[in-house]
Parts: sequence; structure tokens; C-alpha cells
Amino acid sequence: MTAAHDYSDLHDLIERLEPEQAEELRRHALRLVKEPPASRFRVLRSFDGPPEDLGARAKHIAREELGEADADR
Repeated sequence: MTAAHDYSDLHDLIERLEPEQAEELRRHALRLVKEPPASRFRVLRSFDGPPEDLGARAKHIAREELGEADADR
């Protein structure tokens, strides 16, 4: 008994490729093998928050948006 995967479908597909297609597939396969797998979090950038503290300015922002009388509610 072997632990190897059955890739006979891949072998069948490769047999049907044209020479230029086989070379393109070879280059792509080598890239997959040589490059470490991409982390799913790689696209996330660090976030330090807004440049100013909006919580400290909330009352001021409310006064600008709603008017002086409504800011303290």
C-alpha cells in the first residue's frame, strides 16, 4: 500500500498538451513549488487608527454637525 496521491488525471491532461503549453505549465508548476504558499493574511496591512483621536473630538464634531444645543444629548 502506498501513501502517494493518484494524479493519473493530471498525467492524462499533460499528455494532451502541445509543447508550448507544456512549457508554460512547467514554468507555473516550478513557481508553485519554489515559492512558499501565500498567507491568507498577507494582503492585510497594519492599521494604527486615524491620525487624530475622534473620541476626544466627538463633542466638537457633534456641535459642528448638529448644532450647539444638540451636542450634549
